[in-house]
Amino acid sequence: MLKRYADDYENVVTTDENGNEKKVPVYRGKYYQVALDEDGLARFKRNNLAVLAVILVLHIAAGFVGNPGMYRLYVALPYVIALAPLYNAFTGALRVPREARKYRRDEVGLSFERIKTAVFFLTGVLAAGLLGEIIFLLTSTTEAGRGLEYIYLSLEALAAGATFLVIQLQKSARVQVCAEE
Repeated sequence: MLKRYADDYENVVTTDENGNEKKVPVYRGKYYQVALDEDGLARFKRNNLAVLAVILVLHIAAGFVGNPGMYRLYVALPYVIALAPLYNAFTGALRVPREARKYRRDEVGLSFERIKTAVFFLTGVLAAGLLGEIIFLLTSTTEAGRGLEYIYLSLEALAAGATFLVIQLQKSARVQVCAEE
């Protein structure tokens, strides 16, 4: 359990069958409800993972292009940084629950909210990389390798465009506070 969710839990001392006392965390925070049934949750998870896999393939394929722009820090750094939010989005999508029920704050935060935050950050980093590549194309005096630059630019633009699909998917999973128990 992460420290940011520690206030939602209370340690209760219980006695087991051997008479030993132990502390057991009991959830005391708010519960959340997602506007999807079990089939909707499975579809949401599957679609998120599929689109994120497409983004990953496009992003990695762009890295294998071997364009001269990747030797510039303002192109290469966003490329590398984009892997972190992509990883976070994948881990969030993998943690989407399978059953429709009331969820704890940590369950929602480590799945639905993690995907949303990571994809918004990923979109910004990919946009920064695209901007860097465009700046490289505008300032580069050599004509050699322009075809590779356009291939790289198109692959990264497709990956950035696919992030908007994930953002649209997030709108179907409306998370709301339902009640405290």
